[in-house]
Amino acid sequence: MKKIQFKAILFLLVSGMIMSCQDNLLETNIDPVNPNLPVADDLKIPSTMYSFGQGLYEPFNFPYLWFGYGYHETMGDNLVMPWGNFGGRWVNQTSSIDLDNNVLNPPPAGITIPPTQRITPPEGGDQPVEINIRNTRAAGSDNPTQYEWASGYDAIGQTNLILSIADEVDASPSEIAAIKAWALWWKAYSYNRIGLLYEEGLIVDSFGSTNNNYVPNTDIIAESNRLLGELDTVIAGVTNIGEFNSALEAMQLDIVGLVLDIASMRENSNTLKARNLVYSTSVTAMTSADWNNVITWCNSGVSSNDNAFIMKSEATWVNDAWLPGRVTGSWYFPSPRLIQDINMGDNRLDLYFEADVFPNPRGRGWQYGSNYFWKSETPIASTTPGNVTMYYAGTYEENQLFLAEAKVRTGDIEGGLSNLDAARTFQNSGLPATVGTGLTEAQALEEIRKERRLGLILRSVAFYDARRYGIASGSRTGAWVVGVTDGTYTPIYNNATINYNYLEYWPVPAFESDFNAPGTQN
Repeated sequence: MKKIQFKAILFLLVSGMIMSCQDNLLETNIDPVNPNLPVADDLKIPSTMYSFGQGLYEPFNFPYLWFGYGYHETMGDNLVMPWGNFGGRWVNQTSSIDLDNNVLNPPPAGITIPPTQRITPPEGGDQPVEINIRNTRAAGSDNPTQYEWASGYDAIGQTNLILSIADEVDASPSEIAAIKAWALWWKAYSYNRIGLLYEEGLIVDSFGSTNNNYVPNTDIIAESNRLLGELDTVIAGVTNIGEFNSALEAMQLDIVGLVLDIASMRENSNTLKARNLVYSTSVTAMTSADWNNVITWCNSGVSSNDNAFIMKSEATWVNDAWLPGRVTGSWYFPSPRLIQDINMGDNRLDLYFEADVFPNPRGRGWQYGSNYFWKSETPIASTTPGNVTMYYAGTYEENQLFLAEAKVRTGDIEGGLSNLDAARTFQNSGLPATVGTGLTEAQALEEIRKERRLGLILRSVAFYDARRYGIASGSRTGAWVVGVTDGTYTPIYNNATINYNYLEYWPVPAFESDFNAPGTQN
């Protein structure tokens, strides 16, 4: 029976966590050697290669599924985080909030709400300033830029080793094709994540080496697409699907409870292509041809969450080190702007959340206030091992919502609404169908926007949406904000303008650039 050796991986993770708690590693004359890596000849044995392939999940667990996903959710204003740990507070520090005296809950007698006021953070500057301050090695674990970069390039290094040896593995051509396909998908996914968050990146094709050729994020996304094309070619050449699927299964973890096969790989490739395009392009820059490409890909995209790349929690470490287990511990609060985007009558409001007011936590800013909290043991938040699924890339709902948006933006409003309804029905929203209700294009797009926020919550796409809509780097009007008065009354403003002014893309982490500056060949 195939099994992941969690104790060994746990040792590596704990070692990494201990290192990440240091302020920095200033020594530069280090030649690190990882004795846990197999030698090349070992990887030519199929069982060893399959076990090594399982290790591609490891870079994308802790801290990726906690800090990394948390940054995306807070910058997309699905969640708010007022705490400075790991730089979290500063990643979602807004520039300012403009208020009038419109509130959801009228004040009691004797309390007057000012007709206009501007609220600014009580400490520090806006997000770009605070990220720049912390993008140093001296900031240690409080430098938020390091985590997703490290996850992506750790995986790329491992995939490069796999791909360099794959043809020498003592296996059939179809089994070798599975090894290549597995590595190519994870490598394409890694470049997808790097290209969608950082201004620049590195294209690295050799295990154990890097280079100084920083390229724009557009080139990183192009590399992801190139790899997906190579993946498609590998899959198309498979002659024995049974052998391919058997080898592919051997590289998957028992804990996830699903088995991806050759059809799953095709679907994930297509939905990842849609992600690469949609999330790297503003809605105003997308053309009809672009949206038609999205339709083509997603018509053959992820058709079931049984075909998605996932992770499930278990008792030893995953459960304590990822977002669904941390939100109920008050690390994050639901954003009032998320709550306001939930339609009346949506079952998920009562399923996921409970009304509770947290104004201006510890005086750190009105932008962090919340009027709801998480219910425990739900489909999105749980501390019980195995109860929650987290998704790495495309899902059924996301694929349906890509189709919905693409169809509406190319004139097929009713067709798009049918995909929106499918996504809502899948999550048992209880909302009535939108098909046949006569929605205009603008109304249909607004329903899709709102559904993406709730239906894809904790799936690390909220920031991509806020960026492509122009909200992340700009403002949102008509927003809900939990205010503060004298302690006896907490107004919930419903016509605020939040000026986010966030970075659209992050700088290269100092943990990379300090040792690999442009012009220094490695």
